[in-house]
Amino acid sequence: MPPRPQRTPSEDIVAGVVSAALELITEEGPEGLTVRALARRAGVAPMSIYNHFDGKNGVLDAIIVDGFTILASLAETSLTDPRENLVAGSVAYRDFALEHRAHYTAMFLHHFVGYTPSRDTMYVAAKGFEILAAQVQKCQEWGIFPDKFYPDVAQQLWAAVHGYVALEILGINFASDRDAVFCDFINGLISGLDTPDVSLL
Repeated sequence: MPPRPQRTPSEDIVAGVVSAALELITEEGPEGLTVRALARRAGVAPMSIYNHFDGKNGVLDAIIVDGFTILASLAETSLTDPRENLVAGSVAYRDFALEHRAHYTAMFLHHFVGYTPSRDTMYVAAKGFEILAAQVQKCQEWGIFPDKFYPDVAQQLWAAVHGYVALEILGINFASDRDAVFCDFINGLISGLDTPDVSLL
């Protein structure tokens, strides 16, 4: 009796499909991510996408969770000076976006029709925001951002950094030195947010 063909381990299929999905987003844009194209790129039957991910939405969940996991490992900086640490976390966010553009696109830049993040995905995303919020809180312990609600400051910082990074990813960045200008931008933003609210004076 001839030996049975070896099956591809389930974890290898999952990793291969996620990798193929990231390639498709990079090479063909997010609209190119379909179950049929994904199966073809990953070298699996379309039914495997449903068996292992419950369809394209599950693949998106896997990409986004993976992205937030990588981002958290980079952005959870630990410099002693809280202001410098906040800047370092912002730089790490930009580095992640530029180095993992397919992840960032799925996480923040493209609305996939019919996709709703799973509860687990939303939880991981919320934990990512908590890292930034904790960095802002640490700044407040040192007298930075006085009399301000720290989630508000964190939201403003995130929105500003995301806007800068999104323009850069889209190729709309005319800075003479992109790294230096970004650091100037973050430091100026922090200084502005550190200014007391005139309504409190």
